[in-house]
Amino acid sequence: MHYLIPLLDKRMIERFFKLEGAHHLDLVLKGGRGVVLMAGHLGNPHLAFCGLRSMGYPLILIKGGSPRQVKPSKLRYRETLVDTIFIHDRELAADYKERILETLRSGRIIHYYGDTSVGRKRERVPFLGREIDFPTGMVRLAHQVKAAVIPCIHLYDQGKITIILKGSIEHDWEKGEGEYKRIISEFAGLLETYILEAPEQYMGVYGPTVMSEYFHSQADERKPSQGER
Repeated sequence: MHYLIPLLDKRMIERFFKLEGAHHLDLVLKGGRGVVLMAGHLGNPHLAFCGLRSMGYPLILIKGGSPRQVKPSKLRYRETLVDTIFIHDRELAADYKERILETLRSGRIIHYYGDTSVGRKRERVPFLGREIDFPTGMVRLAHQVKAAVIPCIHLYDQGKITIILKGSIEHDWEKGEGEYKRIISEFAGLLETYILEAPEQYMGVYGPTVMSEYFHSQADERKPSQGER
């Protein structure tokens, strides 16, 4: 994959990628607002967000861990400090937040995994048959600068990397912090819908445990009781 991404050009994008709902993103960017693309660990995220970059969208990735010290190469893709915000040092938290806010203020895009397990402040919402704590840090930062929050689903479908963008779910921050739980709940519900359509493509932290429990519980519910046998 790291050797494929540098080869993404217009011809490859047209042949192997499919973008649905681009008008949702274009409308917000045209208005000068920043956007948080709230995505999940579904499908092939790296090809998806690099595909969006190749389509001309100014996308900055949020990634845990520190940047690797490797020799630059035109033949191999690596995230760089230019297009990635690496979250790896708590002492630099203020710097990370300021760069995220500046990115959104300037009308650009932050790609963020909403199903991450990292974050101090959380909201508990239903997800795959359980109550799961989703972090709200990125939602809070989006609220500070009145950025849009757009759910982003990427998965492999019928031979193409399919990127599905939904309408913004922050409702122009009408209720301020009161919107956080609703936003997280809407995102979690949407992500769950697509996970259940393609469970083999989910690589999130809840995959091995929560998903397994969900499908086992569904199988148990379908078993006939003794009186029905």
